Amino acid sequence: EKALIALAVAHAKQCPYCIDAYTTQCLENGANPDEMTEAVHVAAVMEAGMTLVHGVQMHNALRKRGAM
Repeated sequence: EKALIALAVAHAKQCPYCIDAYTTQCLENGANPDEMTEAVHVAAVMEAGMTLVHGVQMHNALRKRGAM
Protein backbone atom coordinates (compact mmCIF):
# COMPACT_ATOMS: atom_id res chain seq x y z
CA GLU A 1 0.00 0.00 0.00
CA LYS A 2 2.80 2.43 0.80
CA ALA A 3 4.34 1.95 -2.65
CA LEU A 4 0.95 2.68 -4.26
CA ILE A 5 0.59 5.83 -2.18
CA ALA A 6 4.12 6.88 -3.13
CA LEU A 7 3.31 6.22 -6.78
CA ALA A 8 0.25 8.47 -6.55
CA VAL A 9 2.27 11.24 -4.87
CA ALA A 10 5.00 10.89 -7.50
CA HIS A 11 2.40 11.57 -10.18
CA ALA A 12 0.88 14.48 -8.28
CA LYS A 13 4.33 16.04 -7.85
CA GLN A 14 5.27 15.10 -11.43
CA CYS A 15 8.61 13.50 -10.55
CA PRO A 16 9.64 11.22 -13.43
CA TYR A 17 12.39 9.52 -11.40
CA CYS A 18 9.98 8.77 -8.55
CA ILE A 19 7.37 7.49 -11.01
CA ASP A 20 9.92 5.02 -12.41
CA ALA A 21 11.15 3.97 -8.97
CA TYR A 22 7.71 3.47 -7.44
CA THR A 23 6.34 1.74 -10.54
CA THR A 24 9.12 -0.80 -10.10
CA GLN A 25 8.53 -1.03 -6.34
CA CYS A 26 4.80 -1.54 -6.82
CA LEU A 27 5.44 -4.39 -9.24
CA GLU A 28 7.98 -5.95 -6.88
CA ASN A 29 5.43 -5.75 -4.05
CA GLY A 30 2.78 -7.52 -6.11
CA ALA A 31 0.62 -4.59 -7.24
CA ASN A 32 -1.03 -5.02 -10.61
CA PRO A 33 -1.47 -2.40 -13.35
CA ASP A 34 -5.13 -1.82 -12.43
CA GLU A 35 -4.22 -1.01 -8.82
CA MET A 36 -1.44 1.28 -9.94
CA THR A 37 -3.73 3.07 -12.39
CA GLU A 38 -6.35 3.52 -9.67
CA ALA A 39 -3.74 5.14 -7.41
CA VAL A 40 -2.84 7.59 -10.18
CA HIS A 41 -6.53 8.36 -10.74
CA VAL A 42 -6.99 9.13 -7.05
CA ALA A 43 -4.04 11.55 -7.22
CA ALA A 44 -5.58 13.23 -10.28
CA VAL A 45 -8.97 13.59 -8.56
CA MET A 46 -7.31 15.13 -5.51
CA GLU A 47 -5.42 17.63 -7.66
CA ALA A 48 -8.57 18.53 -9.60
CA GLY A 49 -10.57 19.00 -6.40
CA MET A 50 -7.94 21.34 -4.96
CA THR A 51 -7.90 23.38 -8.16
CA LEU A 52 -11.68 23.76 -8.05
CA VAL A 53 -11.56 24.87 -4.41
CA HIS A 54 -9.03 27.54 -5.32
CA GLY A 55 -11.43 28.72 -8.01
CA VAL A 56 -14.11 29.17 -5.35
CA GLN A 57 -11.60 31.12 -3.26
CA MET A 58 -10.98 33.42 -6.25
CA HIS A 59 -14.72 34.00 -6.68
CA ASN A 60 -15.04 34.87 -2.99
CA ALA A 61 -12.24 37.42 -3.37
CA LEU A 62 -13.92 38.87 -6.47
CA ARG A 63 -17.21 39.23 -4.58
CA LYS A 64 -15.45 41.02 -1.71
CA ARG A 65 -14.07 43.51 -4.23
CA GLY A 66 -17.45 43.99 -5.94
CA ALA A 67 -16.18 42.54 -9.20
CA MET A 68 -18.98 39.97 -9.39
